[in-house]
Amino acid sequence: MKRYRNSAIVLISVFIIAFGFMTAKEAGSRVMTNVAPDLSGEELRAVVIEDFENSQIATELNGDGWFVVTSPRRYERAETEAKLKRKDPILHLEMKFISGGPSDLRVEEWSVTDLGKVKEKILGLKFKFRYPGPNSVSILAPKEIDWKDKSPYLRMNRSTGKEEQMRGLQLPGKAKAISIWVHGRGNPYDLEAWLEDFRGDTHILKFGSVNFVGWRPMKAYIPANVPQTSDSYPQTKVTRLTRLVLRAQTHRHTEELIADTYFFFDQVKVLTDTYEVNFDGEELHRAFDGR
Repeated sequence: MKRYRNSAIVLISVFIIAFGFMTAKEAGSRVMTNVAPDLSGEELRAVVIEDFENSQIATELNGDGWFVVTSPRRYERAETEAKLKRKDPILHLEMKFISGGPSDLRVEEWSVTDLGKVKEKILGLKFKFRYPGPNSVSILAPKEIDWKDKSPYLRMNRSTGKEEQMRGLQLPGKAKAISIWVHGRGNPYDLEAWLEDFRGDTHILKFGSVNFVGWRPMKAYIPANVPQTSDSYPQTKVTRLTRLVLRAQTHRHTEELIADTYFFFDQVKVLTDTYEVNFDGEELHRAFDGR
């Protein structure tokens, strides 16, 4: 009797399993909504944020475009032109776009920022200091625009208390690392990237020495303590690249720090997580503001 009971249990189990296979398509338990299910909480991708193809160079600090300043600063006023040339710590300072680029740089077929699809121009820099020492050259970013719709982006200026379009390249998403192609001529300098978070605090990233010859991609990781999210929507808050800084390696021979110095730059790119929570009605604030 017990043997027949066990056989019956086995047959019933087999029947249930077979029925399950036959009705798997109709009996799926996934809840269908108007929002596609997220497979992951991360969407890592490499995004070009500057390719220098359609950029411009500013002739003054308040102008729009890439702008170069030095430390020590140039003398702009003196009693005579001769005295100005004699005392100016900067013998030469020039920045412009020229044709060229690294042979190993990949041209983007598709780009979320629409940058990196063309490889024709690079940013060139030439400078010469009168005296050796802890000299530095800062390349300030153009005025900030929204990385998605390319419109001017205004934020509160702490010094003036007004909303203004300030300098900075937006880093899409939650950025993990930043890279830039650099062409060196064996000059003893280190390269830095200055980032400003949404709270207004500045973080300095070290690319390392650019004392090499030829093109090389430089990379720096963004520390986890750089705030890029908040509890409000959108959770991802924009971080900005405000400047690139070339800083003299003062332990090197002095004659190398007072020679004509050239650097060239191409394609700034970030490795970033572009994942953002989507929900029904996320764009209602645009309608409220008349956009």
